[in-house]
Amino acid sequence: MIREEIELALIGTGWELPDGFPLQRLLLGRSGDLSILAYGSESGTDEPMFELVNSKRDTTYWVRVIPTPRVATVLVEKHGGAPEEERGNPYKRYIELTP
Repeated sequence: MIREEIELALIGTGWELPDGFPLQRLLLGRSGDLSILAYGSESGTDEPMFELVNSKRDTTYWVRVIPTPRVATVLVEKHGGAPEEERGNPYKRYIELTP
């Protein structure tokens, strides 16, 4: 996925994109207390990763597809954890196993 495709997917699923977000490798969408961060691939493939963040509860959950804000809220509530746990991040295990 290229940046423009991710932007369109975020908007199409109901996320609001702030104007002029400065980071080139990261996109941000918001809905209330919930944000979605879109990262480039950490695995060297073209597959982006998305981190769902509930700023009020300080919990996060990683996904491979862009959910609607409503679905993202449920995912973070049911499966989320502290940001340092990186719950749902499939590359975390790979990174931990790599010497």
